[in-house]
Amino acid sequence: MENEPIPDDTDGLRDDDYIILPTTLCKDHPTEVAAIEAMAECFYQRYSACPAFYTGSLIEACQAAFRSTATEKPRPVLVYMHHGRSIFGNIFCENIFCWTKIIDYLLENYIVWPCDVTLGENRNRLTDILPDQVINSFDVNKYPKLIGIKRIAQAQQGDSLVFENQSELLLEGDVLVRNQVTSNRENVLDELTFFKKQCDENEQSLSYYLNMQTRLGNNAILHIVKYITLNDAVNAFTINILLLLREGETAVEICDPDNLFINTILSKLEAKQVVSLRLTANWYCTQQDLSRLNSFSGIRTLSLLNFPDIKLLHMYQDYFPHIKNLCLWYDNEVNFTLFHDLFRYLNPSIKRFEVHCPGYICPHSDSNQWDIEFFTNYRIEYFLFDLSHFPLSPTSDCTNQWPSCFLITIMDLIKYIPNIQYFQLITSIGSMRKLLDLNEWIRMTSYCSRLAKITLRVLGCVEADEEISQKIIEIRNTLCGPPQNTQFQVIFH
Repeated sequence: MENEPIPDDTDGLRDDDYIILPTTLCKDHPTEVAAIEAMAECFYQRYSACPAFYTGSLIEACQAAFRSTATEKPRPVLVYMHHGRSIFGNIFCENIFCWTKIIDYLLENYIVWPCDVTLGENRNRLTDILPDQVINSFDVNKYPKLIGIKRIAQAQQGDSLVFENQSELLLEGDVLVRNQVTSNRENVLDELTFFKKQCDENEQSLSYYLNMQTRLGNNAILHIVKYITLNDAVNAFTINILLLLREGETAVEICDPDNLFINTILSKLEAKQVVSLRLTANWYCTQQDLSRLNSFSGIRTLSLLNFPDIKLLHMYQDYFPHIKNLCLWYDNEVNFTLFHDLFRYLNPSIKRFEVHCPGYICPHSDSNQWDIEFFTNYRIEYFLFDLSHFPLSPTSDCTNQWPSCFLITIMDLIKYIPNIQYFQLITSIGSMRKLLDLNEWIRMTSYCSRLAKITLRVLGCVEADEEISQKIIEIRNTLCGPPQNTQFQVIFH
């Protein structure tokens, strides 16, 4: 019929039925400022209230939010994305977004930037600003959206940090993304508070790191990191230290890493930078735990605290086949029988072997006899025995009858690593006199023909008395000549 209305593609809905708010970036508005002002005016007409919208571009909003002055601290940006055909949009604005408590909270804690994506032209413009994974979809049923933006340190250029903005989807349709619950006034306010707290903590971390960087300088920070684990470095200098370490390709050690820590450092460091792994008794569990560490194929040093079962070493070496240094740490005295058994499990790649403990069990209390052919390890080239870790007296001390017992205990282990080239012993001044038996040092060099250097580090004394000095000179002169040809030095600390 001539007078019958012509149907359109809106299923009977006219523009004023489904466009809840006027489009803010359409061609009718000459500037973004005019578009946002028109959107705010529409809010006041429809809801008699409106959050304080930032009138400018999103880039300008971020610049204003993260500009720190004496009177204003950085704050996050909240992007409100509106779609005129969304059934949730009008409900959200009327019941939640224009609630007095939320308006007041946003005014004090956020910069709010609105955007209407009803028109395709505006959607395309928005994708140039926000990442696709945050916008996620232009499905009408997934609107409105709230997107939080905070500042992160993304790169290190010389002595300065380069910052970028990180976006996080907070609300999609009528669902809060983090907890997957239907939105209401209280939980939306809670979510805004939670994101603001994250932003504040991040800004405090950045500020702290920048202050430390200014006071110490990058070179000093990098020097400190060499002597602590990455876990401790992050605690001391905040997570932003990772950017400096990545730039310098600094090698690091990690300790008892959980999944969160691993995922954090993998996003900011090259996996190859993790060259050392330290595990405590609390961490030793299953093969599944080790699978967390698959990314760190470049690990060269493995340190184990209170290692519970030497048979597990097979599993560790399977995951880290390039280990060159094995370090064992103990809180209690050690029976050296353990190490004779351990040698059979060591991969050929291990060249350096360290033991750190407070004391030893005298070998004369153990009646077991070892088969030198079966337990000998021909691959270890460096052996460090450190008794400076809260030194204890041996459980069965026979030094009164046998003064060289302490030295013999060490010799009886070293003879099973005949290709050793460098031996280092760290002990206290109280044990020094027990280490000056020339015959035992000659015995060591007879077992280990490739031994080129011996170092004794004595803690708690800056110099030796005359008697000790004479014995040191005698040992040094004897060992440096043929057939031993071994350098012998004693360093007092």
